[in-house]
Amino acid sequence: MTAPVNGASTPLLQVCDLRIEFPVGRHETLKAVDGMSFDVQAGETFGIIGESGSGKTTLGRALVSLLQPSGGSVLYNGVDPRTLSGDAFRRHRRDYQIIFQDPNAALNPRMTMLASVMEPLEISGSRDKAANRRQALEALARVGLPPEIGSRYPHQLSGGQKQRVNIARVLTVRPRMIVCDEVVAALDVSIRGDVLNLFAELQREFGLTYVFITHDLSVVSHISDRVGVAYLGRFMELGPATAISEKPLHPYTEALLSSEPIPLPSAMRTNRQIVLQGEIPSPIAPPSGCRFRTRCRYAQARCAEEAPAWRELNPSHWVACHFASADGPPRQPGPEERARETASL
Repeated sequence: MTAPVNGASTPLLQVCDLRIEFPVGRHETLKAVDGMSFDVQAGETFGIIGESGSGKTTLGRALVSLLQPSGGSVLYNGVDPRTLSGDAFRRHRRDYQIIFQDPNAALNPRMTMLASVMEPLEISGSRDKAANRRQALEALARVGLPPEIGSRYPHQLSGGQKQRVNIARVLTVRPRMIVCDEVVAALDVSIRGDVLNLFAELQREFGLTYVFITHDLSVVSHISDRVGVAYLGRFMELGPATAISEKPLHPYTEALLSSEPIPLPSAMRTNRQIVLQGEIPSPIAPPSGCRFRTRCRYAQARCAEEAPAWRELNPSHWVACHFASADGPPRQPGPEERARETASL
């Protein structure tokens, strides 16, 4: 399954048929990422959404070389990090960084905030303590934190402040790409917007490229240029953020969109929520054919027998579904949905 290269220039990030597998017991394998392909252009924000268990976090860790691929490749600026020697790899890896979901767990409780922000500079080989301190203070100021924050410890800061420290720490090494793994999920709703606006400002100022991983459709549609919809280790749909949010083509994306909270009384809502039946299947033994078929209300016999092709139904809008069309997901319910509707009468 291959997603197109977006544009004529060489992408900053190229992921080709990426597979991440973990042995489970003696004879079983958990396929966390099972054949994902996509590219990310310099300066772009590429969003990845999906339920828990879809492989998003595992994918994000592989993009910054925290996990080694079991198959396929991840090329950054045309270079496979696995081909580099130790010193070359450390220099190369400064260009791509990751910010984790839990801002508290990402910080050492025994280190002050200033020491935490200085640490990447020291690890990268900078021995000028005065210069490191100056850069760390500048980074803290750039993310909206006053100098006195530097002398505090993690337990003395709010969740939003700690996440800003993590952003400042990443900025010190001047990366070109940042993987953001659920970076606002642990924050209060009241401050999520401020942090997202900060990411947008930093992107404009430093020309950053983001891979933004989240389960929140409102977040990803607000900040992303393109979006990939992940399910059980594969992409079900990939396309422009506006097209994904306004005109989804895959039944799974349609169901995710319908589950978004709407601040209106139920009588005023025009869209009926689509409730997915059952839990996401085990990645140890994924369903045959289409992986979403066991929860799809449009599923038919073909869905179990044949994996759907990766098709471009609209410009730069790709989907893996036998029955989706350029106008949207299937409209005729499958046998399972008809049986449920009959039972409810």
